[in-house]
Amino acid sequence: MLRFVVVTFEILALIMILRSAFVQFWLSDMQTTTSQWIHGISMTIDNQKLAKFRNEITAHVQDLTEPQTEYLYKITSTKTELKNFNQHYCHAGDKNPYIYGSNLRHVCGEINRKGMLNKFS
Repeated sequence: MLRFVVVTFEILALIMILRSAFVQFWLSDMQTTTSQWIHGISMTIDNQKLAKFRNEITAHVQDLTEPQTEYLYKITSTKTELKNFNQHYCHAGDKNPYIYGSNLRHVCGEINRKGMLNKFS
């Protein structure tokens, strides 16, 4: 009987401690930190894939000017940028002022061939 009372008291004390404002703040801070860390890891993996893709297509596109190269780096900087580029210029056929002609066909072809947008799903 004494053991039951002691265990019950310990459980109640633990519940009271865990419900305190300080512990709640501490646990939420730990959750935020962990979430940011996991998000950072996933972004690093995505950025590595995008950098590899960027290097592969940069080697094969012809005579890009500095603004065109910067634009290519911009569209391959995040998966959202690449998805928007693919949607507007590869599928919808909008005119792109930076990448056009054979370079545009090559970039769109490589996005589809390598399944870049499938890797991020």
